[in-house]
Amino acid sequence: MNTVCVIVNYNDAATTLLQLNRIADYQNLDAVIVVDNASSDDSLLRLRAAVKGKIILLCADRNGGYGAGNNFGIRYADEVLHARQVLIANPDTAFSDNTVGRMSRFLRRHPGVAVVAPVQKTPGGTVQRNTPGTREHVLAGAAAWPLRPWLYDLLESGPVSRRIFTSLLHYPRRKLKGTGAVLVDCVPGALLMVDVRKFLDAGGYDEAVFLYGEEYMLGSRMKQRGYETALLLGESYDHCHAKTISKRYRTQLARQKLREQATLYYYAAYLHASAWQLFLTRLFYRLIRLELWLFGERG
Repeated sequence: MNTVCVIVNYNDAATTLLQLNRIADYQNLDAVIVVDNASSDDSLLRLRAAVKGKIILLCADRNGGYGAGNNFGIRYADEVLHARQVLIANPDTAFSDNTVGRMSRFLRRHPGVAVVAPVQKTPGGTVQRNTPGTREHVLAGAAAWPLRPWLYDLLESGPVSRRIFTSLLHYPRRKLKGTGAVLVDCVPGALLMVDVRKFLDAGGYDEAVFLYGEEYMLGSRMKQRGYETALLLGESYDHCHAKTISKRYRTQLARQKLREQATLYYYAAYLHASAWQLFLTRLFYRLIRLELWLFGERG
């Protein structure tokens, strides 16, 4: 098989089934693998009823997180289906068959590229960017972003500081304009296509992290192995951001705590932050939590 889609489900069969209904007949997908990440509700039963045609259901024996679920599906795509490319898709994304085809062709024509993604948009059609005035910190909200050193990345995590230092923390706007393709460090994880062999060679997703920050770690792993990541400016998809995540982590504060755990790990394992840098990071997070309590949701 050439191109396989992997979708991870956890306690959200309704959203996953809607996705399957959208893409089951796409000509540019040879198979669709749904990985149920050990759901605690009736997801497995509902998903089994949807298995037909090119849809394959895999059941993880535990919920190891977003990265672990995708790794499980991608290893199956490689070892059993012998897929060359895998489209990683959140259940709450909407994309066209043509977009899948262009991503696939781009990977085949550019052997140095391991990851390719379209531009992420909101359901209303607005490009999601991390720009001044944005209230919620959304790691996957920018079209693409660079891998930053510790201090710059810390500034990006603050609701106020990222607005003040936007131009310092992101790519110039001119880089992300046009209809061609540009090389970047990181793309949103909601929808991307990977070259299977390169993805596995780089180690896939880091399973030490349960949720959040996967894009940073994947971008870092690809860069370390000498692989490129590309953004297709002429293609886009809609994303109802955090629709699935918000069902389990209902407040900003709950999501912030989970994000902090992932980011501290990223700083230590990938940026090799020192003990005092991690200490300052924890202090900075106290300020962020205060901001969320004062100006965001309480919980």
